[in-house]
Amino acid sequence: MRGVYVLLIEVKDSLELEVGKLGKLRLDSGFFAYVGSARGGIRARVERHLRSQKKIHWHIDYLLSRSGVTVREVYALETDKPLECQTARALAAGFSVVPGFGSSDCACRSHLFRCDPRRLRGALEELGFRRLELLYRPHGPAG
Repeated sequence: MRGVYVLLIEVKDSLELEVGKLGKLRLDSGFFAYVGSARGGIRARVERHLRSQKKIHWHIDYLLSRSGVTVREVYALETDKPLECQTARALAAGFSVVPGFGSSDCACRSHLFRCDPRRLRGALEELGFRRLELLYRPHGPAG
């Protein structure tokens, strides 16, 4: 399955992290949505994101490698069209952006958004995304 995916991420405690050329970021505890694309396969890309041992390559790798940061849910839209930025723009209209995160190779304000899980689910449903079952079970409910 190729297309666009959205990770619902919980940041348990506020943190500061250095994110490549983007520099130092501070994220307060809470929920975030990250938009990505996978031309080679969504499941393979998501499985890579969920692995604890991986080479840090994308902005999201810096965040997901931190303790207290958990992917709670994954949503996917199967498509051959390049809809990653369109999805990011749609989420930017309704959620707070983390400036520059995940968007160093495009004109988007961000691909990471502070969000309320319930509102995110509704927004993604309207865009045609469906929830994917994770290969592991995170602890506790997501909002």
